Amino acid sequence: MGAELLASKVVILEEEPSIPTITALPSAVTLCLGITERGPIADPQLTTSFEEYQRIFGGFTLESDVAVAAYGFYRQGGTFMWVSRTCHFVDVTDPATATASKASVTLNNSGSLATPAVVGPGTGTAPFSMTNAQHVDVDVGAGTVAVPFTGAAASQNTGAVTEPYNLSGGETLDVLVNGTSQQVVFAPSDFAVPGAATALEVIYRINVDLDDANAAKHGAGPAFGVAINTDREGHDATIEITGGTANAVLQFPTAQVIGTGNVGNLKAVTALEVEAIVEAAVGLVGLVNVIVGLTGTIQMQTIATGALAEIQIEATSTVDFGLDHILHHGAAAVVQPTLLCEGKTPGEYANDIRIAIEAATNGLTASFNLKVIQSSVVKETWPNVNMDPTSLSYVETVVNDVNLGSRLITVDDLLLTPLPIKRPANGTSANMVGGDDGLTALADSDYVGNVAGPTGLYTFDRISTGRILIVPGVSTEAVHKGMLDYAEIDRNGSMFCFLDCPAAQTKTQIVTYVTSAGLLEYSEFGAIHWPRIKVANPQPSVYGTASNITVPPSGWIAGKCAANDQRLGGVYEAVAGYGDGWGVIRGMTGVEDDPQGLSEHQVIDMKTRDYVYPYRINPFNRTSGGLWYIDGSKTLKSTGNFPSIGERRGVIFIGQSLVEGLQVFRHRFNNHANRQ
Repeated sequence: MGAELLASKVVILEEEPSIPTITALPSAVTLCLGITERGPIADPQLTTSFEEYQRIFGGFTLESDVAVAAYGFYRQGGTFMWVSRTCHFVDVTDPATATASKASVTLNNSGSLATPAVVGPGTGTAPFSMTNAQHVDVDVGAGTVAVPFTGAAASQNTGAVTEPYNLSGGETLDVLVNGTSQQVVFAPSDFAVPGAATALEVIYRINVDLDDANAAKHGAGPAFGVAINTDREGHDATIEITGGTANAVLQFPTAQVIGTGNVGNLKAVTALEVEAIVEAAVGLVGLVNVIVGLTGTIQMQTIATGALAEIQIEATSTVDFGLDHILHHGAAAVVQPTLLCEGKTPGEYANDIRIAIEAATNGLTASFNLKVIQSSVVKETWPNVNMDPTSLSYVETVVNDVNLGSRLITVDDLLLTPLPIKRPANGTSANMVGGDDGLTALADSDYVGNVAGPTGLYTFDRISTGRILIVPGVSTEAVHKGMLDYAEIDRNGSMFCFLDCPAAQTKTQIVTYVTSAGLLEYSEFGAIHWPRIKVANPQPSVYGTASNITVPPSGWIAGKCAANDQRLGGVYEAVAGYGDGWGVIRGMTGVEDDPQGLSEHQVIDMKTRDYVYPYRINPFNRTSGGLWYIDGSKTLKSTGNFPSIGERRGVIFIGQSLVEGLQVFRHRFNNHANRQ
């Protein structure tokens, strides 16, 4: 139905809402900076579970509180945590100056192929001109073998028919020499006495008229016959008397005669003939390999390989193809580096990694199984990989895959050639070496960082959704003020910081720290909680056999914020108190210095709380039923617009949601229509 009112009818028109919907942004995306077991440096990575944190950054370590903070964050119900690993930087404006380094180990092949003993290529080039029975004398360590080259001409003769011959001139003799037809024509002038030709007169005319052949006397005399011989010597030589009127007198047999010998033509022995004759010589079968060069040169080498292989062309040779007469030896297989294995990221964690190479389960000799062993436990297995860059199972392609590859190592093919010698040898390597966490000279400046890098806190500049900032366990004035400045100034008040108090602080010491460090009234974009908390030991292999360990609380509090924010009005509420569980910390078993010792650190009475709370220090407390909870909700600044944590975080949430939701109105006219 058209919208035009051409007739009496009802028309429905839809218009876009004049007031756009503003979508609420996530309120508790946490940014966590600190030391981790492994992982990229100065490059924040998003984690959505503790398992994902471990996959990227490793596990618990004594050097860092980040892992236990992530553990607590997700245990409380946290959802999104961006983690940025730091270390010491020689220059905080340049991330490339990070002092952390990767561990590595180089795997060798089983040995490059052992080489044969080789002589040549010779200076002579085929074809080679020889005489019958010339020989090359070859010694491969088991005595000299003389290899002869033989050849004899094809020859035909008149046999018992001897001079004088009844030839007067005009007679012919048809001869096929090496397959070429030729004719001898006798002239009257050839003979002193026509009708009584001598053998020498017949020989003269034959030698004049024939090419590639010659005639000579035959027989013992006193009357001689005539023989015709090919100039060529060898089994390629042939001669055949095919006709002519003179043969009725001379009586040469008409059958073809073939030359003899092991070469076709002694005056033009080919390189391939040399190869075949030497390799077939008695005593050299299976011992010598003759290699023919493109230009017809000859090279000889032993079939055997290794240091014991030897070959020499003896000086007694009457033909040597230009080969020297020096004794040559082969070489043993040489082990060569073929595969570099490194920690995937810098860190000491990889110093405990070994690489095992085993026979492939697919049975192919060119393939192998690669195992990553850490602390004597096989952590990863990559079966049936190989060293062929064109293969889908190429070890670099498989192990270094960004999504499906190793979590612990990378590999680098060192490009040995040829391909058969590239495979790493079976066996288990020594531990990787050279891994360093870069903690020597670690300073507050490495945590605070620099926007030019970016390093430290400034690595989070690209994470616009971050709303909570923590640096677990780092409790110095410089870092705490750096966090507050980053949240309030650099990020324009778009996030809130949870500061960890220094370790082992009495109530008077924590007050002294907050006041002397100038944190009191410094910023409303952060809060500090005291004291550090105790939780059940999550990994005795790292923390020892104690049932509880003391940890900084910032990660646990951030996780609690994330969980509470999912409740109706949660982001505006104080993460404190035990009513309905708003401030109860799951897994908390006490506070620093065992509460059963009634130490000054325990916070279970109002006097202690009343002492620290006026200094805007949020303490922990315990219900009569034994639940531990946060018993304070103040920011560090009482004179700010929103001096409580719930208010401040709630306004951040509203403000950032509005900033994002109202982007559509940028550059539009500021008139009544656009203010609806």
